[in-house]
Amino acid sequence: MLNHSSHPYYLKQGKTQDKARLLKFMELTYEELFPEQSNFEHLSTTIEQYLSSKTPLWWIEYQPNHETKSDIVAGLWMGTGVDQVNGDRYGHIFLIYVKPNHRRQGLATALIQQGQQWVQEQGYHQMGLQVFERNQAARNLYNKLGFSPQSYLMFKSWDMKE
Repeated sequence: MLNHSSHPYYLKQGKTQDKARLLKFMELTYEELFPEQSNFEHLSTTIEQYLSSKTPLWWIEYQPNHETKSDIVAGLWMGTGVDQVNGDRYGHIFLIYVKPNHRRQGLATALIQQGQQWVQEQGYHQMGLQVFERNQAARNLYNKLGFSPQSYLMFKSWDMKE
């Protein structure tokens, strides 16, 4: 059980069979951040390509009043990245998502702490993530937790029509 004053939240290890749940959480993230877009089919390809026993998942389950019914309300998917400056491997957060009605309860912080524990167990000395520019709430949280920008991902687009 997570240390939380009044709500019964439970952290549990995910499985590689949790593809459908992971896809749903990724879709929720993208739908929230990019409501003008409707096609997120590429997310299932990402999961097929990268989800494995080496890219662990954790879920936070909410079980009100110790009922038998519970709901998964947050998730973390970790993997490994390579620092482009020094070539070191590091723990990379592929996805972290907390459902809106469970935010500001410390769940993302608890998940990041779990991720950091995994990263340290792997022998890595840093953890990284990509956050969308428009996601100010997440950027504020990550700054508060000690993350700082190392680079900016930039794009230039053009019309492919001839």
